[in-house]
Amino acid sequence: MSKKNRARRDSRPSRETARPNAGHQASSSPTADKTENQAQEEAPLRWRGMYALIPAALAILTSINTLWCGFAADDSYQVLNNAFIKNPANIPRAFTSSVWAFVSGEIIFTVDSYYRPLFSVLFSINYAIFGTSAWGWHLVNVLIHAAVTFLVFAVVYEMAERRWLALIAASLFAVHPTHVESVAWISGVTDPVMALFLLAAFYFYLRYRKNGSKPMLAAVAGFYFLALLNKETAIAMPLIIAYCEIFYFNETPSFKKRIIRAIPIILLLALPAAAYFLMRYNAINAVVFGSDPRLPLAEALMTTPLAAVKYLALMIIPAGYSYQHYTSLVESLSRLSFIAPVLLIIALTTGVFVSKSRLLKFAAVWFAVFLAPALAALRQFDLEYLVQERYLYLSSIGFCLALALGIEWLAKKTGRRGIAIASTITLVIIVVWGAVSFNQNLVWKDNLSVYKNCVAKDPSSPQAHASLSRAYLEAARPRDAEDEAQKALSLDPGYPYAYLSLSYLAKVSGNLDKSIDYLERGVSAVKETPVTRQNLATIHLNLGLLYAQRKNYEKADEHLTRSNRILPRPVAWYYTGQYYFERGRYEEARVMLEQTERRIPRWFAPIHLQLGQVYEQLHQPVQARAAYERYLEIAPADAKEREEVQRRLLRL
Repeated sequence: MSKKNRARRDSRPSRETARPNAGHQASSSPTADKTENQAQEEAPLRWRGMYALIPAALAILTSINTLWCGFAADDSYQVLNNAFIKNPANIPRAFTSSVWAFVSGEIIFTVDSYYRPLFSVLFSINYAIFGTSAWGWHLVNVLIHAAVTFLVFAVVYEMAERRWLALIAASLFAVHPTHVESVAWISGVTDPVMALFLLAAFYFYLRYRKNGSKPMLAAVAGFYFLALLNKETAIAMPLIIAYCEIFYFNETPSFKKRIIRAIPIILLLALPAAAYFLMRYNAINAVVFGSDPRLPLAEALMTTPLAAVKYLALMIIPAGYSYQHYTSLVESLSRLSFIAPVLLIIALTTGVFVSKSRLLKFAAVWFAVFLAPALAALRQFDLEYLVQERYLYLSSIGFCLALALGIEWLAKKTGRRGIAIASTITLVIIVVWGAVSFNQNLVWKDNLSVYKNCVAKDPSSPQAHASLSRAYLEAARPRDAEDEAQKALSLDPGYPYAYLSLSYLAKVSGNLDKSIDYLERGVSAVKETPVTRQNLATIHLNLGLLYAQRKNYEKADEHLTRSNRILPRPVAWYYTGQYYFERGRYEEARVMLEQTERRIPRWFAPIHLQLGQVYEQLHQPVQARAAYERYLEIAPADAKEREEVQRRLLRL
């Protein structure tokens, strides 16, 4: 066969075919499918590699300008001020503590649910190589994104055995603007790294189905475990494999037999999942969420369809990208904001599952399954972060595959010119999405540019202005910070974070009375609701501590008590316990600090120091010694309190 004829036959669209399991034969294979598969088998291997490299090159080309960006958002903490990653000897501790454990003296960081040890390991390696040179960190993100794109091609090709389909899907994935947050933001790399391991696991699963090799299953379990150690949302992958076993690879007519066939693989994946959850519980003292939910359950459930539709809109419309996407809670089933998204989701789901395309159904399931963890966690987020673009990184593979299938279908339906039309459409989408991504990368130039973009995209959002206020404060521009906080207050006089921001600005400028006044105004203006109660409780907590500094202990007691009543939580218990200790109310301090210890991860050393001091005052030397020894066991080696604790131990 001539090269010319081979190229013509390779470019001819064909119907999708199932890949039979090892030891099984497909019930039928259309002649057209056989012809194309044979042509592909005859294609030189070097051309297959070239196909796969095109999307990876597009990924690099679209994101290469991030190398001129700096550090933004959490990068100032996770990179620049992270003592943990600066010492390679700390790497083993990454597996027994939270991502935020390096902020060892701040209890607020003990209530997070971010157990991502491989993220910390990667950052330790990056710091050892690049230090604080931002371009190196960005280069790593770009290369990881390119590697993920390469695997997208490999996985789609394994599923469909059609190089053109794999090429289109992977190219669309490479340039999609929703990926900017995950690639251009250094600390956003968790999703690409998770995707890298998870796609590798899924690829080996597909290879196992083709040749039945047991070592392939070991690779599946291993890469799945690595994906979990990078981000918890990888837990969804067994659902995808179960779907493939039961529905996609349906060469076995009996539904019962397909379920039985799926069970061993799912049980195999349960082993790394169980190991992960044990490690997670040991590290953060929680299996799922480390903190109390911010939003009420009923409203969060009713808001889920709206959030899902907003995620879908971000995939379709290449505009409006921002670090914040404020989403109002849906408070009634009769609201249009609930009914319309539900009807749209039903219509789309019906359209997909009445189609004859198994690949389209798989694409829809992939999108839904990997978006589900983000939707399930809505209760944990503030309203401006209910929708976050980085959560689309892995799930977007399903959307890109569905769009590629649509382009392929169009090529079939438009006759001789179909391939030219489909190629033109693909090229236009790639150019438009690539240009949007290239421009959006610049948003992540620095911290201020990120939050200025939030304000530009939603000028009426008090949350955006308050976030920009904080960014100005971190940039040592207090006047601009105050202006933005006042703008937030003018947009919503009942927005609690604006009062907290203004109070903090007054405090750092040395005006304690003004700081107290802002919080008192906040108490009067902010109504207690399930949405505002956490920030309102924080206002009361800060007021109590400020009044304690003013030695107005009656007011301090009042506000600390109200804070704990509105929202009982470890942070409030801890600071209230410190306040009681300083007032000589040792038994009350013991109660507060002991219940704090029961609710926070084991790595938080200061709680043991505080408890040791309380036990000493209560004349309980055995308990005091145990608390001090525990402190020395887990406190950082350079903690300034270590010598004092050792002296106290000698006196006991």
